[in-house]
Amino acid sequence: MKIERKKAKENTRRYIYRVLKTNIMNLELKPGEAIKEIELSNVLGVSRTPLREALVQLIEEKLIVVFPQKGSFVSKIDLDIVEEAIFVRELCESEILKLACKDEKKDFLVDLEKNLACQEITEEYGKNLYEFFDLDNEFHYILFKYFNKKNSWKAIQRLSTHYDRLRLLEALEQTNLKTTLKQHFLILEVIKSGNSKEVKELVKEHLTKYTESIKLYKEKYPNYFK
Repeated sequence: MKIERKKAKENTRRYIYRVLKTNIMNLELKPGEAIKEIELSNVLGVSRTPLREALVQLIEEKLIVVFPQKGSFVSKIDLDIVEEAIFVRELCESEILKLACKDEKKDFLVDLEKNLACQEITEEYGKNLYEFFDLDNEFHYILFKYFNKKNSWKAIQRLSTHYDRLRLLEALEQTNLKTTLKQHFLILEVIKSGNSKEVKELVKEHLTKYTESIKLYKEKYPNYFK
């Protein structure tokens, strides 16, 4: 587990929550891995009370599950939760792209193009696949931010914890890096052309491409999935 420094004015509970969630989302704490309170308390240098408060929050977010007589564990990737996240994200992403197609100024294009240039470099050298995943998220966030839909993006992120772990696994396995990059460029071209008729199908294809590889992931990482 990677330990980060406590931020200025960050209380202990928030610090524990941030560190644990980051490690869960980065797959440093693997799906199905046991959460040992005494060990975490020692590693993080914190008391048990704020640790338990942070764990309760992660349980509410379905990132940790508790089994009576067994203990607490990082939740396994639940494909039902993944599908629900895709359902919501598909609706929101389609609408935000329609807004982008209709926008006359399109001042966001420079930011999208810079992001894609970084994605190309990262994909070509393949050294930091976590960075590619972050750039992928940033590509989509640029439009939500531009159209003042930051809270919508936050809501999507809260719903997408299981989906995002699957997406990260996909990035680390380098299963669909080229496909993801190609689809991002297609999204950019659709925005430039203003052809909103292509948006819905393009978004659906982009968000569900993992389905072609899910059997491979479940065979290679059987303990990661519910």
